[in-house]
Amino acid sequence: MKRLLPALLLILVILPFSCNRGESSGKTEIIGEEKMVNLLIETHLADAILSKDVNTLDHRKDMALYFYPSVLEKYSVTRAQMDSSVSYYIRNPKIYLRIYDKVMKELEKDKGEIKPKDSIE
Repeated sequence: MKRLLPALLLILVILPFSCNRGESSGKTEIIGEEKMVNLLIETHLADAILSKDVNTLDHRKDMALYFYPSVLEKYSVTRAQMDSSVSYYIRNPKIYLRIYDKVMKELEKDKGEIKPKDSIE
């Protein structure tokens, strides 16, 4: 069950990047592990924002068009690099699980630092 969570999270990460392939005419570099950890953390945070308090599907799509490219831009990564990197790490599950262990630890740490809305003074 513990290994199922990273697989499910992967699906959530791949879906936003899988539609409308970007312009890729050549070889793409694989994103390094630490950078990939940071990208996945921010992608999951974007997923959380999109799944929370969004009234309509159209509004969620509009927000997604902003959030996901912004994350890629922040790390100077193209959509093609992200797609290639995810594919590479899927084919190398030991590395991928190591990356996702770091992602999950960081998200859990961040979760503990967020105060519920009711506790804001």
